[in-house]
Amino acid sequence: MEYNWEFSRKTRCSEEDRRQCLKWVSTLVSLAKMARRNGLLSLVQQAEESPSFLLSKGLQLVVDGVKPEVVKNVLETYILIGDYRGKELLERCMVLEGIIAIQKGIHPKVIKELLLAFLGEDGYHLYESQNGNNTENNLETFLKKIKNAPPAGALGGQLEHVILGLNDDGIEKFLMAIDTGDLARAMKIMGGRAQVKLFASMPEKAAHALSDALDDLRDLDDSEINEAAQMVLEILSDLQRQGVIAPSNF
Repeated sequence: MEYNWEFSRKTRCSEEDRRQCLKWVSTLVSLAKMARRNGLLSLVQQAEESPSFLLSKGLQLVVDGVKPEVVKNVLETYILIGDYRGKELLERCMVLEGIIAIQKGIHPKVIKELLLAFLGEDGYHLYESQNGNNTENNLETFLKKIKNAPPAGALGGQLEHVILGLNDDGIEKFLMAIDTGDLARAMKIMGGRAQVKLFASMPEKAAHALSDALDDLRDLDDSEINEAAQMVLEILSDLQRQGVIAPSNF
């Protein structure tokens, strides 16, 4: 499928039609998150139950282990033979690209951007206005859930003690020095109070990025978590020795 000026002409449709296509962004991003957490085989039920022929067919090919290029060729042929125009073509191309992106393991956030591009700037802003609060509520729910969680083991307790001992300036300097992925891994054994303090000290976008990183973590063994926790402590210790953050009890 070539996304060129001819494609733009064929997918021309009303604002209301584009608004209705927004549902495919939510649907496909949700499927991407499910596949990322539980594997592609977790999409079997959706493949069997979806009322959309193209989505059902595409997911079935994916869970059957068909190669991405073959899946794309099959779905493109169905679309081309249908000779669709307007909304019907637009939504089918979104389904096609969403399925291929899911199969390739592309991050759900990137898939969201890919699909929203089909709907233009107005579609992007409309989606964000409708779904921005959901993202905020999800983070708020997560923080309420973990706020009283105890640290795991002596290393987790040490991490929590040091983090809680930092002032706002110290937290800011620490967050500038640590990789988001390493921090997310270390937070697996960090107590809830320390995690809440870190999230509260972050700009909104950074907080959501860290939340996404935590959500992406799976099948971590203890050695990976402990290695990340030790790295966090070393960074904090280095910042203290440099006088960048105030002394704390390590």
